[in-house]
Amino acid sequence: MPRTIDAKGHGPIPLNKWLWRSYIKAALFPLLLIEFGFVGVYLITSRVVYDRSASAITRISETMLRDDSTREANIIAHRLQSISATTRIFSEETARALATPGTVSDEEKARHRLSPEGVFYTTKDTGGAAVFYSGIVPVGEAEREKVWRTVRLDPLMKSIKDSDPLIAQLYLNTRDSYNRIYPYFDVLDIYPPKMDIPSYNFYYEADRAHNPSGGAVWTDAYVDPAGDGWMVSSIAPVYGPDRLEAVVGIDVTIKTIVEQVLDIKLPGDGFAVLIGRDGTILALPPKGEDRLGMSELIGYSYAEAILQDKFKPAEFNIFRRPDLASIALQMQAEPAGVSKVDLQEPMIAAWSTVAGPNWRLLLLTSERSLLTEATNLRDQLGFVSTSMVAILVLFYAGFFAYLWRRSVAMSARVARPLGDLEQRMVLISEGGTVPPSAPFEIQELQTVGEHLATMGDKLDAANRAKSNFLSSMSHELRTPLTAIIGYAELLEASAGRKLDGERLQQVQAISTAGWTLVKLVDAVLELSRLEHRDLRLTTSSMDLMPLVEEALSRARPDADRMRVTLRLLAPEAPLPSVVSDPALLRRILDQLLSNAVKYNLPGGLVEVSFGLGAPDTVDLSIRDTGLGIATDRQAEVFQPFQRLGHENGAISGAGIGMTIAQRLAEVSGCRLSLESTPGKGTIFLLRIPRTRQGTPGAA
Repeated sequence: MPRTIDAKGHGPIPLNKWLWRSYIKAALFPLLLIEFGFVGVYLITSRVVYDRSASAITRISETMLRDDSTREANIIAHRLQSISATTRIFSEETARALATPGTVSDEEKARHRLSPEGVFYTTKDTGGAAVFYSGIVPVGEAEREKVWRTVRLDPLMKSIKDSDPLIAQLYLNTRDSYNRIYPYFDVLDIYPPKMDIPSYNFYYEADRAHNPSGGAVWTDAYVDPAGDGWMVSSIAPVYGPDRLEAVVGIDVTIKTIVEQVLDIKLPGDGFAVLIGRDGTILALPPKGEDRLGMSELIGYSYAEAILQDKFKPAEFNIFRRPDLASIALQMQAEPAGVSKVDLQEPMIAAWSTVAGPNWRLLLLTSERSLLTEATNLRDQLGFVSTSMVAILVLFYAGFFAYLWRRSVAMSARVARPLGDLEQRMVLISEGGTVPPSAPFEIQELQTVGEHLATMGDKLDAANRAKSNFLSSMSHELRTPLTAIIGYAELLEASAGRKLDGERLQQVQAISTAGWTLVKLVDAVLELSRLEHRDLRLTTSSMDLMPLVEEALSRARPDADRMRVTLRLLAPEAPLPSVVSDPALLRRILDQLLSNAVKYNLPGGLVEVSFGLGAPDTVDLSIRDTGLGIATDRQAEVFQPFQRLGHENGAISGAGIGMTIAQRLAEVSGCRLSLESTPGKGTIFLLRIPRTRQGTPGAA
């Protein structure tokens, strides 16, 4: 029966759901609106308080961060000033050494050698400095004398190196490319033989053009030719009577600055960045690498970098980065300040100038981390509000449960009798007998139940009368039909005057029509017996294949007449035995094959195959190549007196053959189903139980 749909497209709902909806509309919605309105006001108030607290904390944090930047910049300046002062002392001592003849032991001279490329260098480490006199100039006695004069600088260089952990190395470079460097390393493995030392920034930035005052100055970041990676140097000139004779320097590696100078404890997840005079990032800690999306250049070697550029690449210049350009301009305009910048998230930036080299110390920290305390307070308030909501939810859950139970109890008084009445109607529609019902609490339902019981008794009586009538009429019709068929056969085989062709066809038509009526009467009788379960079963274990082959033999004459091919697909392995009533199984097979032949097309195919997909059945498939059955009409196949698509009578039959086959399958323990595609044919699937241990007749 189709489902009733109202104007809004809604179908009927159960009684308890209808009562439940009434409760919700009448009582629960107003209560929920009021309660959650209070919660909403509380949440809005909490948000306003958090926003104002966050604003105050941000202002305080900006002030603290600016003070931190100034303090740390002064600390860095002090450390760098100490190195600058040491550089000036180193420069003065170097000037005296170059002006004073040196006395060197034979052992010291023995560790120096001239390479084939003209490089004068040290061959072993005796605790002093390494010497590299470039082959770019001829190294003669005057040049060697310069080396011997500067040997006396080694104790000073060692003392300076040990005095400050920031210092990586010290060196002396002359105008003719003589390099004395401490600590010692194998110079031939690092320096190119013809290296022009005055061409490097750690030399020329100390001359009068770049350093008119003649004091100690700091270089920008560069790749150390000695192989210690990226560094900055404090350099000072060494002047002779009329020219720049040499430059001394003290190196501080970027790695050392990151590990010691920028190891600053900042609030939240803050970090410090050291920026050179031209905007180049001199030093960047690991936290900053993640934020700025770059890796600090602390692992480069000279052999790698000399082929590219001696200075840091463009991405390390804040003026060339779109995300830092605005803060770079502010830092250029003001020596100290505080601002905001967006680096994946909003951040507070504070900077100060490092006196001496005029570098900038930039401190960055995210607003989110600064607001941790305020966020924790907000989370606590959120927890309180969540708890309030949870308490309300629990309360209303209990209240809903109570109302639900009440609606169930109230609807049960009506729904239970209605369900009983519904079951009685189903029994009546299926032709069953309606038993007496228990008395109902509601008078109107009790009256309906009594009327249903009376109607069921009357319908049962009518069904029995129908069955008796069909049985009696079938027996009464069979007697005259037998006589008609008998006389027709006598006329056809008459020994007297022979019938001509037209009259013979008429007599044969009488006989065919008689047999058709007999089959129809037998089918109606069989359907009546099946409806009343008036059958005797003889169940036994058997081999299925012989039954199928016999059924195919019986169907072959009709198939030949219809020009339909019958094909049996033998299984690859022997089939297990099945258990059923052999006589009923034969009738089911005959009906399925007859139907497949009858509703096939001329020249079509009927194919019989087997399957063992289910563990407890043997599946028998009968496939035809007929017209097929539409999906919405497949359920009618097993309904009595339904002849899908053949109402014109072109195919003989009453439309109860498949009904009988399905009823026989149910009675014998089998299951019959179909699959069909219009235009491609139909497959009937018969699932027959396998033989189990203990079944009579089982091997």
